[in-house]
Amino acid sequence: MQDTSRPPRRGVMYVAWGTEHVNVARRSAESVRRSNPGLATALWCHPGDDTAGFDLSFTIPDGLKRPKVNLLGQTPFDETLFLDNDTLVRENIDSLYALLGRFDICGAQVALWHRPRHHKPIRHELPDAFPEINTGVLLYRRSQAALDFFDAWALRFAEGTYGIDQPSFREVLWEADDLAFHTLPPQFNKRVFEASELVWSDQPRARILHLELLRPQKNPVMRWLSNRVR
Repeated sequence: MQDTSRPPRRGVMYVAWGTEHVNVARRSAESVRRSNPGLATALWCHPGDDTAGFDLSFTIPDGLKRPKVNLLGQTPFDETLFLDNDTLVRENIDSLYALLGRFDICGAQVALWHRPRHHKPIRHELPDAFPEINTGVLLYRRSQAALDFFDAWALRFAEGTYGIDQPSFREVLWEADDLAFHTLPPQFNKRVFEASELVWSDQPRARILHLELLRPQKNPVMRWLSNRVR
């Protein structure tokens, strides 16, 4: 008999709270089910949030300044794809999980790495050829190296004065001698589209969309557009 008390080995995890953000995360989870029906989904949220549409749900502990920084290591899965809520999975992503036979953590570089906001130091002035990793799409396995990395990230984030978490991730990654890290192709965290891509492009099809348009929208026109992204 299958042990139903233990979570599935692989899954996708979200951190969201409040009706609007949980609804956006639920839409992302629905896209996972359409394209990858074998993957489970888990949500960290506040008490009272509607967790319908997720296989597993957990309560965010009190007192966390930026919960995802502290919760990635608390995943219920052995192999986890963490997704920000403003994402959509468009194709099968089994090839992502295949990477975890070799690497501890995988992530894509920020698309606009040259901008000053992506060069905020905490302890180190790092070379621009070592750009930030976008932490809205992170693939990782439950290895000791990954768990140690997340612990160090949480401490470095608390040490900094920024509300954003990517500067601290970048610095800890720079220092992580024992971590096997792989940089994903941008199509697995598609943030920016050139105008020409909307007409024709020889680039690979985006596997995971990660767009500001997918965030909760107050403007009716923007909400209409957001709901039509597939």
